[in-house]
Amino acid sequence: MKAWASRFAIAIAAIFSVSVSLAEEAVLYWMVDDSAQVTMGDGTTPDISDFLPAETADTWSAARIRVTGGDIADGESVFLNLYDSQGNVTAGDLGIAFDGNAGYWGAGVPVGNQSPIGDYASGTPEYNFIVEIGNVAWDDTSGTASWVETIAKSDPVSYTWLYEANHIAATFDLNPPPGMAWTPTAFTEVPEPSSGLLLLIGGGLLALRRTKRHLPCFTMPPHRW
Repeated sequence: MKAWASRFAIAIAAIFSVSVSLAEEAVLYWMVDDSAQVTMGDGTTPDISDFLPAETADTWSAARIRVTGGDIADGESVFLNLYDSQGNVTAGDLGIAFDGNAGYWGAGVPVGNQSPIGDYASGTPEYNFIVEIGNVAWDDTSGTASWVETIAKSDPVSYTWLYEANHIAATFDLNPPPGMAWTPTAFTEVPEPSSGLLLLIGGGLLALRRTKRHLPCFTMPPHRW
């Protein structure tokens, strides 16, 4: 199945059956455009378009917003949902795919995505928001897509910062004003989990080997009858 068909299927499957009330829902405008750069582990800073892996028929890159802080427990995965073009809410865990639109390229260009943020508008401590960039894969067997790995992320920013920077509007807008979108330009590469896991396992085996090497050797005495 082609990637574009997969993305369409995901969008349709993610739409909630009941439309949300837009009158009381604060909305965050955000996007990732071609001005973004990624700081790599070796110190280089390629443009986002050069950093992203090549797409295949069933894999593509996407951006999503992770929410942390407030009453969210450590290790809990929470992501902002998304409005589609008709004002329906879609799940945000698979994010927005990088693509071209009207001569622009990015995730949500040129005017930005709109994500309901009302549930995270207050909290002690305050909620923080991180744009994650990752790889998504479509599985023909199960007919579903999954976020395979996160490969880069922005620095976290608070709700107060977003509000004061004018990236939050009162309601969803079918004709969003230009220039409101939060557009992080600096991302940091996320190392592959397998590398750290291998290092941890290797260190554990080495420690075990050293422990065994220093264990005292006991010899059982012969039985006396």
